[in-house]
Amino acid sequence: MVEERRWLAPGDFAEVLALCQFLPGPNVGNVSVVLGRRWFGLRGAVVAFVGLMALPLAWVFGLALLYADFSSHAEVRAVVTGVGIAGGGLFVGTAVKLSKALVRKPWALALAVACFAALALGRVSLFQVLPVALVLGWLLARRNLA
Repeated sequence: MVEERRWLAPGDFAEVLALCQFLPGPNVGNVSVVLGRRWFGLRGAVVAFVGLMALPLAWVFGLALLYADFSSHAEVRAVVTGVGIAGGGLFVGTAVKLSKALVRKPWALALAVACFAALALGRVSLFQVLPVALVLGWLLARRNLA
């Protein structure tokens, strides 16, 4: 949507993704609902979500049935572990792409680093960090610093 089709500007996508990460549920599903609603109303939101989730849901159920039968094989466990690691790499790659916008906003970068430090290093609960980060981010954005 951003790089290939250019339907969204990178900043607009980052804002939608940030909102969708805050909402409960899968991020990509939330993004599909938000953008489907923005462009085509309620029907667009429903069609975007169902269109995005129906086939993967069928695949997951099918693979879960296969995994139940073959989970005792070491090769199968190794493949599942490798897929998990690849998913982590994709997550890190997305974070790096989204962080490019923060380079021009030092206060936003400082807030992101502080959140990471509190969550990953300090083991502070997300339920404590998120409201503080939300208020700080809002205040910084209003002062045009973030």
